[in-house]
Amino acid sequence: MFYPIFLELQNRAVLVVGGGQVAERKVEALLDAGAKVTLVSPDVTPRLLELGNSGRLDIHQRRFKPSDMEGATLAISATDDVVTQEQVAGIAASRNILVNTVDTPELCDFIIPSIVRRGEITVAISTSGKSPALASELRKRFDRVLTDSMARTANVLGAIRDEVHQRFPDSEKRKQTFEMIIASGIVDWISDCDDAAALSRVRQMIDGIS
Repeated sequence: MFYPIFLELQNRAVLVVGGGQVAERKVEALLDAGAKVTLVSPDVTPRLLELGNSGRLDIHQRRFKPSDMEGATLAISATDDVVTQEQVAGIAASRNILVNTVDTPELCDFIIPSIVRRGEITVAISTSGKSPALASELRKRFDRVLTDSMARTANVLGAIRDEVHQRFPDSEKRKQTFEMIIASGIVDWISDCDDAAALSRVRQMIDGIS
């Protein structure tokens, strides 16, 4: 059983070993999260080369060396070379660096879930490595459920979060306030107004709380 967690990777070093399509997808996601990515692989895709040439990615076109692990926060082994997989996992373990080995759960300290995003809302789906295909299917289903209105709701609630905390020092009162806003049907009615009008309506609700 894996422990679910969201990591802050902004400006943190992540090592990716492998240069194929799978590595490309991992790198894209890591760069989106703000990570400083180093990739090691004798061969790399044209897209990875493009990222490297643009300065967004540090590429070393050669085989993995233990020294590549220095300074890494995380490591992702996205190669189908079994010997390299085991070497990367072993070096990472010896240095207390968490490693993900694609499609090899027994060599993983963490697994990367299927992701659905709408604005600031992120839904992560995992089958604990049992069936990536099922996780992908579940992602498609959540993709249909998670609406833009939900993303806008998250933005509005985030905008008034500090105001609610300042107004209601008691944590239980704050909890009740946010529950009241959600119970108002905000996810449904927000589609009929812009964010400014939605924020005004939410503030009126808060003003009505004694």
